[in-house]
Amino acid sequence: PPPKTRARYGKIISSMETLTTPTSPNPPRVFKTLLAGFDAVTNHIGLLLFPIGIDLLIWLSPRLGLKKIIESWLAVYLQARPEAPDTAEMFEAAREIWMVIAERFSLLSTLRSYPVGIPSLMASGFPNQTPNGTPAWIEISSIGTAILLYLAISVVGLVIGALYFYLVAGVGLDDKLPWREAISGWPRASGQVILLALMWVGLMFGISIPALCGLLAAALFGVAPGSTVTLIIGSIMLWMAFPLLFSAHGVFVNQRSAWSSVKKSVLITKMTLPTTMTFFMLVVLLSQGLDLLWRVPPEDSWLMLIGITGHAFVATGLLAASFIYYRESDLWVQHVQEHFKKEVDPPEQAA
Repeated sequence: PPPKTRARYGKIISSMETLTTPTSPNPPRVFKTLLAGFDAVTNHIGLLLFPIGIDLLIWLSPRLGLKKIIESWLAVYLQARPEAPDTAEMFEAAREIWMVIAERFSLLSTLRSYPVGIPSLMASGFPNQTPNGTPAWIEISSIGTAILLYLAISVVGLVIGALYFYLVAGVGLDDKLPWREAISGWPRASGQVILLALMWVGLMFGISIPALCGLLAAALFGVAPGSTVTLIIGSIMLWMAFPLLFSAHGVFVNQRSAWSSVKKSVLITKMTLPTTMTFFMLVVLLSQGLDLLWRVPPEDSWLMLIGITGHAFVATGLLAASFIYYRESDLWVQHVQEHFKKEVDPPEQAA
């Protein structure tokens, strides 16, 4: 830096230059972290039973359908169909999407809970065929019953997902399956995970309401809510949710509370933004890109077991890598904070 800059910010520059000394933690390295995550899962391949089991349950079990509820709602929805061509086209596209959901969606898919849950290939694929033929359908006609079942299945997914996260964190960070620690800490972690899920629901409502208002405002001013407007609003929502990428990790790595874990996630993503964005983009590209490969076998063929197993390995490896990345980022952020605090605000020395 120029002499004037160094003279003015000498302590800060000096501390930045010493952050990479051999005694300080290294900043997280994306590719090294990803490889470490897959290596850890390779050594503990039994973890794949969690995602394989939930996929087999969703794929082969009877379906809990909502076709009657969705069709009755669509009947009311179509009565409010506008006459404007652009908006009417949007309504028709939405109706077709909901008809596909009505034909294929099963409430058991909500076992794949968020933000903590067991990854599933079948939960997002909505399969309606199995190697044994068409599965049995159990139609739910009451909205109240559907809501209660949704909440119950989601809570089960969160609780089982908490155990899965605990074990994957132990494998990624210590290369061992911490069954004893996971079982003892499971009740507390499950409670924090449910609380975290409620926070996410509140955030989604807080973000979606302004987004819906933006779409309605665009329609009122004659702007069709097409791909451009939807892309802009979707990008804003993603940017607002991005700091919560590691909101659940602190619960399992440091046994933090849900709120403390959220605050730590915001701090880490803020101080490691370029690296974290690169890590997140690679995770999305790997998971979504390989999902196209896993879905190549037809859903009514036993060859789908290959796709289910491959998805289980990749998803578990990426989750283990995220725990490794979180720990290294957390250690590095703590070192940066402590170092700057000592250099910029040194303790007063006795006279």
